[in-house]
Amino acid sequence: MIPRGAQFANLIAHAPVGFVVADPGGRILFANEEFGRLIARDRSNAVGHDFQELLAPGAKIFYENQLVPMLRLRGSIREIALELVQSDGRSTPVFINAVLHGGEEDGAEFVLISVFEAQQRRAYEKELLRARREFEQLAELVRRSSDAILRLSPQGIIESWNTGAEQIFGYYEGDTIGRPIADLLDSAGATHLRAAVVQLGQGIDVRLEAVAFRKDGRRVDLSISLTPHLDAPGILRAFSAVIRDITSQKQAERALLQNEKLASVGRLASSIAHEINNPLEAVTNLLYLLASRVEGEENKALAATAQAELARASHIATHALRFHKQSSARALVDLAGIADSVLSLYHARLENSRISVHMDSSAASPLFCFEGELRQIFMNLVSNAVDAMMRRGGRLSIRIRDVALWASGEAGIRVTIADTGSGMDPETLRHVF
Repeated sequence: MIPRGAQFANLIAHAPVGFVVADPGGRILFANEEFGRLIARDRSNAVGHDFQELLAPGAKIFYENQLVPMLRLRGSIREIALELVQSDGRSTPVFINAVLHGGEEDGAEFVLISVFEAQQRRAYEKELLRARREFEQLAELVRRSSDAILRLSPQGIIESWNTGAEQIFGYYEGDTIGRPIADLLDSAGATHLRAAVVQLGQGIDVRLEAVAFRKDGRRVDLSISLTPHLDAPGILRAFSAVIRDITSQKQAERALLQNEKLASVGRLASSIAHEINNPLEAVTNLLYLLASRVEGEENKALAATAQAELARASHIATHALRFHKQSSARALVDLAGIADSVLSLYHARLENSRISVHMDSSAASPLFCFEGELRQIFMNLVSNAVDAMMRRGGRLSIRIRDVALWASGEAGIRVTIADTGSGMDPETLRHVF
């Protein structure tokens, strides 16, 4: 017997879930096609059987001793896990929902049971658990990232703050949540950000560079990538910002630009030195001829002085060319020769500053090295020494000799450059090395 509402029997018969109508004792009065599939029998064969007879032994005991009393007490039960036994003896895990329904005409009671295959539910729960784990891993990755990864409102108000943001800006999460991100940028960066929000509202990703100031006041160069989060009608609900500290990169770019400028100056100096050499040779020859024709000791002395100064100018030009045309590969280099060429360039400054030079390189072997790099080191040290002794004069000592490393006995060359200048003040010494 089917309860009132039989006009829907056809719909129930083809429902995508198992559906059973039973009397309070469990005798099946109706079963739909999906329930027949779950027990691997024709649904008509289930009618007349007790519902509990289609359950595994443990589930049958639970149904009779607990489920039926619970149903009478509560009137309904939800998502109870049971096992149906198929015709071939295999079991199918299911969830059931049941409602105790009282007949309106004759007072008869019916139990309406819906049956869901548990495998689908478990697959869904497994997928849900996997998605949750992936989300937790992603959240942990964002939290620990060395880049600042922020979520912001359409007005640019900070809504999340990770560890990378703390490292870059120096502020903790409690200091920044609810503040405009523009507060952390300089005025130009804040202006660019406001313009970027307009593009974000159009669904366009934006990348920009800006300058920020840490909590301690230190300047930081930033690369900022902004991504909009839009609702279906195209309304900007939030946007995310991935911020990277590019201060070191910017410093490297500035250093590279400075090196390029210095290289250009070096090329220009080399070109000038090369062009000077030709007229210098002509003047040298003319002075030689003139010196052989002048009479009188005073005139001859003047000619000799002119020749000496011209030779010094030619020497400087030659060494300027050597600085530009130095090899980029390692080679055997005479360190004494490098020191001589550097001192030649500073000859006039050394004399004008009353600085005497003492060099000892009698016991030095050639060194396999990059000549240009060592030449630059010599120039820096000699230049510093001259600056330190310009006002009062002094003595510059350069000593180059073969030595052995005391710990291992490994052979090497020690270069000592010392001066009697003023030295470093205490403030400068604190920053050495």
